[in-house]
Amino acid sequence: MHIFISIVSHRHHDVIINLSTIKTLSKYDEITVVCRDNVPVGKLKKYCDKYGAHYIENANEQGFSANNNANYMHCKFELGMEEDDYFILLNPDVFITKSNIQKLIENLKKGTTDVGVANLYLDREEMVHDDNIRLYPKFSSFIKTYLLNDRSTMVNRQQGLPPSKEYWASCAFMIVKAGIYNQLNGLDERYYMYCEDIDFSFRANKAGFTLEYFEDVKAVHFRRCSSKQFLSKYFFWHVQSVFKYSFSKKQESASNSSLKYQNRYKK
Repeated sequence: MHIFISIVSHRHHDVIINLSTIKTLSKYDEITVVCRDNVPVGKLKKYCDKYGAHYIENANEQGFSANNNANYMHCKFELGMEEDDYFILLNPDVFITKSNIQKLIENLKKGTTDVGVANLYLDREEMVHDDNIRLYPKFSSFIKTYLLNDRSTMVNRQQGLPPSKEYWASCAFMIVKAGIYNQLNGLDERYYMYCEDIDFSFRANKAGFTLEYFEDVKAVHFRRCSSKQFLSKYFFWHVQSVFKYSFSKKQESASNSSLKYQNRYKK
């Protein structure tokens, strides 16, 4: 069993370098890191080269889904990732300690995880949980969350999790068995950014795969909430994704978009 970690930089080069997550991950023989630079920056390449991460620069900017799908195909065709290995989507603004990396490895060595989610916090003191686990939303849920700060879809982990089929997990730290990621056709590339994780979780649950919560694997997510900046490009990406998720046929969406990245890597 080997672990391949996908990190995508959307101008996050300073965050990646300062958090030193890649440096920490590089110490483990069981882990290979692939870092894709959406807007290539020389110092990020130097940093990745120094710590043995596979650095890939984009010729053109792509969305979150397309970038992670491309990393998956690179791991599969260029690095020899096998179906029983694990593919992890990790945000560039996530910090994880050595002890928690070791716990992650120990969990995955069991080989029983289909899709997993880490226990994310917003602070190093581990006092405030990130909302990376939520109940599936309706269209009205998005509106109420944005306008009224409604938190009815948020899961209070201290009170226990609902059944796996009732909640979705953020791609900020999502663990997927490589064969299952392929079976589900990866992330839906129609989502440039936002809601691709809700869609992926929905399709995984629909296909009968259990979403497992790793309570003992803790990390810190230094998220910026750019989508809440009214009339910013992130806001418009979020709005577009909400409409796509709410009114599209989710089961069919990824199978259509997956052809794009699969064709790129045909041998």
